[in-house]
Amino acid sequence: MKHSLRLKIQAGFFALLVPLTISLFLFYLGLSSIWHRIQLLEVLDDIRENILEARRFEKNFLLYRHFDDLIKAKDFANSVLSKIQKNENFHLKIPNTDLIQAFKSNLSKYIEHLKNVEISGIEEAKDLREVGKRLVDLSNKIREQEVLIIDKTFKSLIHYLFILVIVAVGIMIGVGYLISQTVIGPLQDLEKCMREFVYGQRPTLSCPESQDKEIASVMKTFYIMLDELDARKEQLVQSRKLAALGTLLSGVAHELNTPLSNASSTCQIILEDLDELDPDVLKEMIDQIDKEIWRARDIVKTLLDFSRNKNYEPQNWLLSQLIEETLIMARAKLSSKISIDVDIPQNLMIYVDKQRFQQALLNLISNAIDAIDKEGKIKIYAKEDKDRYGVSIFVEDNGCGIPKDIQDKIFDPFFSTKGTKGTGLGLYIVNEIVARHGGTISLESEPKKGTKFCLFFPYKREISKN
Repeated sequence: MKHSLRLKIQAGFFALLVPLTISLFLFYLGLSSIWHRIQLLEVLDDIRENILEARRFEKNFLLYRHFDDLIKAKDFANSVLSKIQKNENFHLKIPNTDLIQAFKSNLSKYIEHLKNVEISGIEEAKDLREVGKRLVDLSNKIREQEVLIIDKTFKSLIHYLFILVIVAVGIMIGVGYLISQTVIGPLQDLEKCMREFVYGQRPTLSCPESQDKEIASVMKTFYIMLDELDARKEQLVQSRKLAALGTLLSGVAHELNTPLSNASSTCQIILEDLDELDPDVLKEMIDQIDKEIWRARDIVKTLLDFSRNKNYEPQNWLLSQLIEETLIMARAKLSSKISIDVDIPQNLMIYVDKQRFQQALLNLISNAIDAIDKEGKIKIYAKEDKDRYGVSIFVEDNGCGIPKDIQDKIFDPFFSTKGTKGTGLGLYIVNEIVARHGGTISLESEPKKGTKFCLFFPYKREISKN
């Protein structure tokens, strides 16, 4: 069953959203509780202030016997009673109900004493001071308890918030780990596959079929792209070969003309002197004709092998033979003022696909010829590289050289220093062929001094057939 990266990411966000929502809700409840406690504290402060004002006017009355002060004291006491009645849940918000009941009872007594004093006079004021003092003490105790509750609630909220932060961090780490395993992991596998392609390998072994729909879709599209690139690359290589063949036909014709002319001359001699020729001489002349025909056939076969499009088929080849055959095709571009020196150990073997190797070598020789303005020399030599377990081949010329600032671009497709005369695919194809064999290519060049390419091909190894 195919999964979806989108659903995994959504599930991860949901897993983070749930504890976050719960944390915010609990935090809201805590803040709401503190807010209501603060509002209650404001009511308590207001009640306490009213009681103190009532006591102040009560004291003034007892000192100066002004009944206006007594009326004001009674008004403030009634105001306290009104505030308590207005807050219906006042007694429910205070945990100590006995304290609230005592406060209400003393408030009623205080108001009753104020009324009695107003009606009967100062003689009824003997218990008023004591009840008033008790009422102030009770209001202070109630306020102190409320402050303690607010302080305790605030500390608890901080404590719970700290725990929630730790839990949230733990959940985030857990969700992050799960996402890394279920989302980042497949993406990293995809990245490895892409890197294999960048390094010239077709990603198959390290790219198992993904259970994620998005990754599977990307891989399917990626493989379609690879197939299309392979097809286009083969078309480019083939068209480049055919274009090179066009410039080589005159040289091949010249190479064919020599053995055919020799065979024709020998046939004319045989026809003219057939009756007089010694049988041994006749046999020798016929053998010579046969050799020249086989020589022409080898030239044609080399040309056909070079132009034919086929899969990579690496084999062990004698390097000197491959280079000799390649030079036959390169002579079309050679002028009499350009010489090619070849120094190849006779028994040196190389494990390559013959057609591709000759194509790469022919491109390098052709570039070397183009780099030589009028006259010059091309050197081709090779040696066994025992440290790297392979063969190094060098193609060196004393032509115009390659500027330093473009040396890192010469293997890019369609990059050319020849203007409209070049396609910009020659060295790109050489690099692709060498990389396909698991080898490397490097160069040393200085302007006006020449260029040297070094091609390294390892001994027998696995090469992609596609």
